[in-house]
Amino acid sequence: MNTLAASPSRFRRLLRGLFRLAAWGGAIVALGMGALALMPFVASDFWFADNMSFFLPQLIGCGGLALLGAALCRVLAGRRLRRTVFAGVAAVALAALAGSTVLTALRTASVLAIGRAGESDLARQPDGQPFRVVSINLEMRYLGDAEFMAYLESLNADVLVFQETNWRQQLRYREKVRKETGPLVGLGPYFSTHVIGTLGSITFFSRYPILSSESIPVGDVCGAGRWGEREILRITLDVKGKPVTFVALHPESPRSPCRFEARQNYYATLGLTLAALRREGQGPVLLAGDWNMSPWSAHFSQLLEAGGLKTRFPTFMPVITRFFFDYRLSWFLGSAVDHIAVSPDVEIRSVTLGPDVGSDHVPLIADLQLP
Repeated sequence: MNTLAASPSRFRRLLRGLFRLAAWGGAIVALGMGALALMPFVASDFWFADNMSFFLPQLIGCGGLALLGAALCRVLAGRRLRRTVFAGVAAVALAALAGSTVLTALRTASVLAIGRAGESDLARQPDGQPFRVVSINLEMRYLGDAEFMAYLESLNADVLVFQETNWRQQLRYREKVRKETGPLVGLGPYFSTHVIGTLGSITFFSRYPILSSESIPVGDVCGAGRWGEREILRITLDVKGKPVTFVALHPESPRSPCRFEARQNYYATLGLTLAALRREGQGPVLLAGDWNMSPWSAHFSQLLEAGGLKTRFPTFMPVITRFFFDYRLSWFLGSAVDHIAVSPDVEIRSVTLGPDVGSDHVPLIADLQLP
């Protein structure tokens, strides 16, 4: 009898012990998530901290769930848990998560506010010129695929700008695998007016005539042939008699200290280009591409301010444009790295995302109105 009666008691003690362990684990995880979420706001020049800005929603969300689970397990664990110490850890975790949430919201609002003060009334005139930009990081997806071409044609874009196209590989695949001859340009959605970057990884198609183009090289800072050798395309279009400057960009992804330095070097070069454009005052300026930068990074707002630019997101806050592993996980696993920015005299009517096109990025579609 005593043995039978003791068994449920031992089981309850074991269960409560597991709940205590889970409560502590949840609180520590929440504390860690909160600390990581605060890093982009306190150490933006440290590569790892800046990388955390890509995942702020995930860090805050997972930290909140961990803290909620810890509180529930605390209740189920009973009185044997050290309540004062646990409450202290939970309180610090809650403060970190709440603080990072507020800072994220404030940074989102500040990014959206940049450039608004200098908006021109010309951008809101009903007789302005509608202008659609489509930007896609293709991850070397074949541009001549019939289904992909039909999708692009349905968008009726004025400008198509692609990153990671590897133009030489595109032509080789077209000739050797698809057994297709002749140039791809001028077919389907691909206008005959186009620019291919010197490195071949950025490709630009335009409905309107191209007045001038320049490939601005960005040197390799990580050692020859490693990381950082990129380019910036600066293109001037003739849009119904008015010059419009388009800047296509694709810097290095900051996944290591050296690659972070390479990305920052790229943006330093871009900053000089934007400063020159402001001095020249040659009309509207548009930027689009895979920025490999989170809008919650301090460097994002610094770039907008330095270039006198403004931006807009597909929703009230940035959403994932580059997903990991599988498109079905794109609601959670990924980050916002593809962006559009314009000078204040251009109205951003809408920014939307396209579907899965076979890359690890989704299309970014911006409907603008030029003055």
